[in-house]
Amino acid sequence: MLELITVGFFVVACLIAIQKPGWGLALVMTMYAFEQALQGSSGIFLSKLYLANVAVAVAAGIGAVRAILAQTRPFHGYFSLAWYGIIALFAWALVSLLWTPAREAALGLTTWGLPYFVLFIIVSPFLVDRIQSIQSFLRAFLIMGFVILLLIKINPNFTVKYGRLGVTIDALIRSSPLSIGELGGSVMLIAALYRVGVRSVFFSAIRIGGFLLGVVLSLQSGSRGQVIFAVLLIVVFYPISTKVKNIGNFIGTAIGLLILIPIVLFLASFVLDASELRRWDSDAIAGGSDVRIQNVFDLLNAFLQQPIAWVAGLGFNAFSAITSGVHEPYSHVLFVDVLTELGIPMFVILCSILWLAGRDALWLFRRFADQPVERASISALLALLVYQMLLVNKQGYMWVAVSFFFFIAALPRLRARTEMADAEFEATSDEVDAQYLPHSGEEAPSFQPQYHPAPSQKT
Repeated sequence: MLELITVGFFVVACLIAIQKPGWGLALVMTMYAFEQALQGSSGIFLSKLYLANVAVAVAAGIGAVRAILAQTRPFHGYFSLAWYGIIALFAWALVSLLWTPAREAALGLTTWGLPYFVLFIIVSPFLVDRIQSIQSFLRAFLIMGFVILLLIKINPNFTVKYGRLGVTIDALIRSSPLSIGELGGSVMLIAALYRVGVRSVFFSAIRIGGFLLGVVLSLQSGSRGQVIFAVLLIVVFYPISTKVKNIGNFIGTAIGLLILIPIVLFLASFVLDASELRRWDSDAIAGGSDVRIQNVFDLLNAFLQQPIAWVAGLGFNAFSAITSGVHEPYSHVLFVDVLTELGIPMFVILCSILWLAGRDALWLFRRFADQPVERASISALLALLVYQMLLVNKQGYMWVAVSFFFFIAALPRLRARTEMADAEFEATSDEVDAQYLPHSGEEAPSFQPQYHPAPSQKT
């Protein structure tokens, strides 16, 4: 029965994703955890590990083609400076395979990551059109994430081993608990920041249930950073997502949000057993931090000893060949990876595209500052970007950081297409004004736009 529900929901999600770009984007962003839910309930997906990924790619690809055909000037905002910067980073990572000291390992990681790069960076930006597509994405993500987390929670095949929730793939491999924790943290963020715009019992239930499931499964997955980052970003972005009407309400909201911390700690003591709680001991957290710090020192030491690497970089995944650590295939700190393995010019590009994304996010926030639903949507989108930025500096490597780079590419596209929509609205307003110019002795009829107009520069 659970297999039927899980696979059935996946099929329905793929079919909707073909029709609705927001759902297609949500399907892509929840893919890794969705894949695990399918593997934990269906023998077909367990025996064919890439089946879910292929299905998501096909659905998103068809959805992107449909979006291109439906959009006005679909390539407007696609080839942004940020997008070109992302392409430059990954292209240089490919070129650096020529001199990396860990060529075999680096080639394996690159080959594995290339299809995901195409899906997230080449295909998925077409699923972003105007602010309505972001609202649709956030709604779909909240619903889809809630259902996925629920299916994982009730599935007895998901067990805790060494303090980490996952499903056994074979005798030697278990699924990644970080993907579950990442989805849990993302759902927490959206549940706290997103607004539907109308009172809805259904969405209220989804938000509350999604937030609680996000906390519980993030804790059970042992994903410490995901939980901590999500809670901190909710505290930071909630006052931003809601217009502050007076300082008293702002202070009250801030104090109320701080209550999230003891709530999460209470849930941790309630849902985790003694062995799982040990991952949250200060010694265990310090140990994880020490490993990453040592990784950074290993990379920086090798980098400083080779002046040519300051320009060209040590080569992608050079860390695995120079590290003194044991069982560490990559440093887990993306920004240091880019600086040392790809060189200072690429690090400058990384900082530049982050600045461009931040600039466009600020423009979008100002554009929708007086529209509560849109303001909350932009705040949630920016929170997801910051969340991904924090995550890529505690786990993974460049080719699995494609979610982070997607949000960098999405913000400039969203700004460009919002500006285009504003210009279209202004042009339409001018045409209507001209059409209804009064003749001599006549009074011009009033014109009321059917949606919130773009800020006008006319006087």
